[in-house]
Amino acid sequence: MINALKILWEQVTNLPLIIRMVKFGDQNTYGSFILGQTWKIVNPILQVTAYFLVFGLGFRQVSMPDAPTSSPLYYLAWMMFGMALWRFMNEAIMNGSSSIKKQLRIVTKMKFPMSVLPSISIGTSIWTLIVLTVLGLVCLFAAGQPISPHWPRVIYYVIATLIFVYSFALFNSTILIIIPDYISILRLVMSMGMWFAGVIFNLTQMNNLVGDILRLTPFYYLIAGYRDALFAPDPVLAHEFMTSTIIFWCSVLILLIIGTYLHRSYKDVFVEYK
Repeated sequence: MINALKILWEQVTNLPLIIRMVKFGDQNTYGSFILGQTWKIVNPILQVTAYFLVFGLGFRQVSMPDAPTSSPLYYLAWMMFGMALWRFMNEAIMNGSSSIKKQLRIVTKMKFPMSVLPSISIGTSIWTLIVLTVLGLVCLFAAGQPISPHWPRVIYYVIATLIFVYSFALFNSTILIIIPDYISILRLVMSMGMWFAGVIFNLTQMNNLVGDILRLTPFYYLIAGYRDALFAPDPVLAHEFMTSTIIFWCSVLILLIIGTYLHRSYKDVFVEYK
């Protein structure tokens, strides 16, 4: 537990370095493109547009049966908020999990802890969350609906998401070096996660054992909570909040402790791996 707190403190003390590395990474990635970093905004918007055309216009009556308005912008706002957090988590986890392996040769020659590499990947992905959230708010207001009265809770859910994503990425980053095939399993889990986390379909409609289990996962807890804080109060989340919160933070604590232990135990192996 002490080592886990030390790892988190390293992220705080190295925050200026993380910000500089995020800026450098963005410039290096998008510098050769004509539209430059605009692609960071265009890509998620195109994906959301595709899902909206199919599920929003084609199956809206199935996805949002209790909608207070018939405007398709209402469902689009609902999906935007879920997709904002999901896209951020997906990009941050996948990039953060492979960050140490990809940059091992560089980091062994520089004087900063390897534990900040997942944080740099998380910082690079934050624009997706910001852009889609803003667009979701625009669609919500355009549909004539007010923002959720729980909007101050967005601070809690963003912080919870950052800690969860970092813990999961740190845990994955060590295993990925030890077991290279692990990346295939992770891709599979994350590709299915969007559907199991209720990004496209409202899981509150699943009144069975499967729905109860899915609503207890960390991904659903964060996405449903984020929507509750911005979109509209969720009575199902309110009913299961205490249980879901305990399960969520226990999961984060386990991932962080095991991830920290593996990271420190195999630190010397990382150097030899390069």
